[in-house]
Amino acid sequence: MAPTSSMPFEIKYANASDLSALVSIKIRSFPSSNYVRSTYKGCDPLAVHTFKTVSSLEYFAKSECHILAGVDSEAGDIIAYSRWNIPAIHGFERAVDTNLSNEAQAQMQNMWAYSPKLNKGTYMFYEEIIKRSRNLHLKETDIVLELLCVLPEYQRIGIGRAFLNWGTERADASNARIYLEATMEGVPVYLKHGWKIVEEIQLDYTERGGEGSQKFALMIREPQGKGV
Repeated sequence: MAPTSSMPFEIKYANASDLSALVSIKIRSFPSSNYVRSTYKGCDPLAVHTFKTVSSLEYFAKSECHILAGVDSEAGDIIAYSRWNIPAIHGFERAVDTNLSNEAQAQMQNMWAYSPKLNKGTYMFYEEIIKRSRNLHLKETDIVLELLCVLPEYQRIGIGRAFLNWGTERADASNARIYLEATMEGVPVYLKHGWKIVEEIQLDYTERGGEGSQKFALMIREPQGKGV
């Protein structure tokens, strides 16, 4: 039975034990982009999942990184995932312990040991472009929506909107902007919720041994409240 807009749904802070499930959601939500094909072509899916899970430990360990899970209240399943970077100056503390086990810390420090035989050229290309774009557009007080993904079967019933509301309420209370990088498919949703495009970038993956290209929009939402 397909989920409906009246489905009981809860946004909660993710624990370190949730990271594997969150990575699965990300993989299912973005299964066939040119970036994915270029970077992970021929890689064992289980190895990719392990690498992404280990990579996510670095985000979890950062106190300013707010990792949220969307949970089906009836089934108890995690069905959505968002990640926000909120500067400490705004005073929003994470509601979970950010400490990692000794094993997880060791994995995080040796992340590339878990890497499948991916195309490191396209992997680093994307990372370089994101770093350049943020250096150009970000202010120290800006909130960043780093990631938002919802399982395909749960899309278009308001879950993504609920995550956006979570962030915009906090941004408006702090009189802060929200920055994000969007695929072109996601742009209409963000425009509807108050973001504006500040730059469009085209990544040609063939320059790094990959396939095709991909366009992204860099977007900023100005605060729409009076602050506190």
